[in-house]
Formats: sequence, C-alpha cells, structure tokens
Amino acid sequence: MKLAEALPELVSDMENALLQLGRGDLLSQVKAASLERWTYDDFSDTAYLYLSTEPIERVKLEIFSLYDECGVNLETDGRGRLCGLEILDGKRVTSRL
Repeated sequence: MKLAEALPELVSDMENALLQLGRGDLLSQVKAASLERWTYDDFSDTAYLYLSTEPIERVKLEIFSLYDECGVNLETDGRGRLCGLEILDGKRVTSRL
C-alpha cells in the first residue's frame, strides 16, 4: 500500500514541511513510499511506519524532525533512502492503516 494513498493528509503536511526545511530532495521518496508494516506503542502513543523491505544501514541512520510542523520524525539510512516514520500522537493515523 502506498503511504500517499493511506495517509494523504500526512504526506501533504510532510511535503510542505520538507520544502520549508530545504529538504525537497526527500519529496519524491515520500510520495513514492510503500508502507510495508507498522507498529504502535500505546504507552507513548507513537506509531512507527516501516517503509522499506530492503536492508537498512542502521549504523548511519539520520533523523529529520518535522515534529513542530506535523508531529513526525523521518529516518533515512546511510544512503539517504527514506526507511521509516515515527509518528507522535500515533493513534491519529493507526485507525486509517
């Protein structure tokens, strides 16, 4: 399932925030991202969306915080590939997944 199909409002919010932060290079990855699976932590009300089944270089993960803009942290691997999203206030999206 495409992330943009499942959560179009969130993708739109992330696109706007990435442009404002000068990270337009991640826009095409966000638009094309496929949702592989997701987890939810009820205690912290945080959802994590896994966007890739390819091996991820965990040693060099980079996190881009879009917390103020849309309550999301984006993770990229050592090659700059988008691999996951941490969504704070996660209950707002899990009902749509």
